[in-house]
Amino acid sequence: MREIIDGTESGGPDAEAISGLVELGLTANEARAYVYLLQNSPATGYKVAKATSRSFSNTYQILEALRKLGALFIEEGGRRLYRALPIDEFLAALRQRLESRGRQAKRAVRKLSLAKGDQRLWEISNVDQVYETYRRLLAESQERVLSELFPEPLEMVRDALEATAARGVIVVVRIYQPARIDGVRTVLSPYGNQNLRAWRSQWMSLYADGLQYLQANLMNGRRGVHHAVWSANSYVSRTLYSYLNSDLHHYSFRQALDEVDSVDAMRAAYRELQQVFPPGGDIGFKRLFDQTYRQAPEE
Repeated sequence: MREIIDGTESGGPDAEAISGLVELGLTANEARAYVYLLQNSPATGYKVAKATSRSFSNTYQILEALRKLGALFIEEGGRRLYRALPIDEFLAALRQRLESRGRQAKRAVRKLSLAKGDQRLWEISNVDQVYETYRRLLAESQERVLSELFPEPLEMVRDALEATAARGVIVVVRIYQPARIDGVRTVLSPYGNQNLRAWRSQWMSLYADGLQYLQANLMNGRRGVHHAVWSANSYVSRTLYSYLNSDLHHYSFRQALDEVDSVDAMRAAYRELQQVFPPGGDIGFKRLFDQTYRQAPEE
């Protein structure tokens, strides 16, 4: 005999559906009312209240909340009837609502970008934490990411790099062995083999929007960390971002020189690469400029 919890059989299909809807953000009472209406539409608020063992006033508040979520129709007439939207339509409405709220939240958070952040340097001693920090910085990136990766860490974060590029962020990675990363611009180091032979470790770094960075030297085989640091220090982050941007520009142009046969073609290649590796205008530059400007004494 199954246990009855709040009028719903524990372990039954109703309970499973309610649990799934709660994970999507509905309250248990909203989920319970929606599941009832899916199976018993149309119904009055009175019937919903009786079926879900809630007071009438509380039930009408729940139904109004579901209406605002786009989960049901209301038919006005001699008596008010409620009808649940099919689950596919409701999930589509919920997805649109979430995306809209996400855009609003993103705009609001970006307005806080001038707030003073954590300017300290943090040391990381755990390999998994290094990779988690790398993935977090990718997830938080907004416009442009620069990275350097030895072969082992490249394979560990390839999926995250491709996912970041897929959402429209420009991703450029210096690699030390030929590799393809979907959606990502790669710059093959001309000294890749020498570096891989010289270092008995795995180097990786990430510079996100000129706002924060991660640098790490890991033991081979993920056995430990030689040294790893993360920081959102405005001055250091933007300086290192600018350095790598110029370095990648240089090596990309060096590679392009082998593919052109005239001065005009050389100039065209340089102009194209200036667009790929712009010297300023990134988020980190703007933040640093604004912070410096605000702190400067008035003339």
